[in-house]
Amino acid sequence: MIGLDTNVLLWWLVDETVWPDDAPDQTAKAAEILSRRDARFFVNAVVLAETVWIRSRPLRQQKAALASLVQRLLDSANIVIDHREAAEAALATWINGRGGFADHLIGEINRSAGCSTTLTFDRKAEPADAFTHLRRES
Repeated sequence: MIGLDTNVLLWWLVDETVWPDDAPDQTAKAAEILSRRDARFFVNAVVLAETVWIRSRPLRQQKAALASLVQRLLDSANIVIDHREAAEAALATWINGRGGFADHLIGEINRSAGCSTTLTFDRKAEPADAFTHLRRES
């Protein structure tokens, strides 16, 4: 198995309708390597969260497109997703929830580790049942 860094995954997922391919040599190299059916590639939870964040913030992709991207990665035969069950659960709660995908992924990974809750100051994560919002004392 071969681990992927966020930049390799992003170049493999390049979509010129979202951003111009200003490094076609990197895109071609990533596509060549990741299209190998005799290899398996590992996407850890940090890489998955960074990929979604980069495509949502700087690249301004909509949540539906991002959810589709995560689902395609989960469905890829040669891609192994770290904390797969947590990623699937995070995707399911994030689609109709508030906060970012990373928030939901953090909560689900912590839950799978046996945590009863995840403490946060992030108000957007508060409604998710995996989180407990810490409020400032007045």
